[in-house]
Amino acid sequence: MSETILTAENLKFRYDSEQPGYALNGVSMQVGRGEFVAVLGANGCGKSTLLNLIPRFYDVTGGSVTVDGIDVRNMPQAQLHDLLGYVPQKGVLFSGTIDSNLKFGGEHITDADVKKAAAIAQATEFIDAKPEGYASPIAQGGSNVSGGQKQRVAIARALAMDPEVLLFDEPTSALDPEMVKEVLNVIRELTRSGMTILIVTHEMSFAR
Repeated sequence: MSETILTAENLKFRYDSEQPGYALNGVSMQVGRGEFVAVLGANGCGKSTLLNLIPRFYDVTGGSVTVDGIDVRNMPQAQLHDLLGYVPQKGVLFSGTIDSNLKFGGEHITDADVKKAAAIAQATEFIDAKPEGYASPIAQGGSNVSGGQKQRVAIARALAMDPEVLLFDEPTSALDPEMVKEVLNVIRELTRSGMTILIVTHEMSFAR
């Protein structure tokens, strides 16, 4: 059995302490280093909430989340975020260039890191097709690139950080069927790289 890198123990969470009931109640899991885990479920069942507790976008109401054996509440935010790569439901890009977006995770990210991440995320072809390549401008929100391109850049940005754990939050929810195939291919390729991946999704394709 692989070494455990991520655990959730008896998780409880609610968004409003004044309201009865929990968004999550009694959830536990263990994820081994290098494993691929898909959390499947219908819309509104708490999948994204579970994922968002790992990087501490919210703190648990009860129970605990640990990464590398340390409760995330006892870990400095900078240290925690160095361990985690996060790809949101919709690829959010910032005004600047493709290069500045891919290096958004920190000053330590090199040109070589960017190109390697873009290749894994299958973003190299469309980047190289642009006259300015990695220096190509990105409008605020990524309005000047397609949905599939935006999502691949978002994946590459997370990969460029070289995280221990890569978190995907419904990465295909805003894409049309053709773009879904593109992103699925990227994520399947990542499963062969040995990176620890946790994905929340309603896509049954990830369970096959």
